Amino acid sequence: MKPAGRIIFFIILVVFFYSINKHQKVRVRPPTPVATQTSPARETQSPPRGFNNRTWYGKETAKDIDSLLTRRNFLIVLDGSGSMADSQCSGNLSKIVAAKQAIAAFATKLRPDDNLGLCAFDSKGVTERSPLSLNRDAFNKALQAVRSDSNTPLGTAVTLGYSKLQKQAQRQLGYGEYYLVVVTDGEADKGNDPRDIVNKIVSQSPVLISTIGFCIGQGHSLNRPGLTMYHDATNLEQLNQGLESVLAESEFSDVPAAK
Repeated sequence: MKPAGRIIFFIILVVFFYSINKHQKVRVRPPTPVATQTSPARETQSPPRGFNNRTWYGKETAKDIDSLLTRRNFLIVLDGSGSMADSQCSGNLSKIVAAKQAIAAFATKLRPDDNLGLCAFDSKGVTERSPLSLNRDAFNKALQAVRSDSNTPLGTAVTLGYSKLQKQAQRQLGYGEYYLVVVTDGEADKGNDPRDIVNKIVSQSPVLISTIGFCIGQGHSLNRPGLTMYHDATNLEQLNQGLESVLAESEFSDVPAAK
């Protein structure tokens, strides 16, 4: 073939293949679906641990600012329900007497500059019995006066205890450490479930909640893994150990202070 003919033949081939590619339909492969896993259902959603509200104690500043802003504060909530008069799990003692002994022993192990307060519920109602202070004598006197003759308004009692810690936080400008310790032998009354207030405390404040469940096992509304500390006590010795663990937790607390 002559050179001129070769050139013409080459041009014809280029045009032919260009025409085919231009009109050919391109099939696009659909993306491969990605398998998804469905998280198992949970009964209740738990808030993340660790507060992110720097004004959890309110916007007010107390007039009497504490001389020690880093002070530790322990607020005890004592169950004075009728079932605390029973002697189950406490030998020859009633549960209320055993609880009082354990709490009194706990008080002696605090630092001299730690605040200690008491809220309780019995036939006198849900009230503050001894304000957060350094006065151990006043605390012990109020502790011994708690009766075992009421229902179990746990939600109301926890709410009251939290409000007292908030008041103290105003005096410390949000600094320091705050512990809410509940000693109970039963589940809350209907309509007085403490879980909502616990969710609020955990998500909005640095308060650490510890519960010593006396003769009630693990299935309690205040047993919230990841949110609260819970100790199952089946005798007086374990009751003491549960309270001592609160102090152990305070020694290694990494709860942030307000800024």
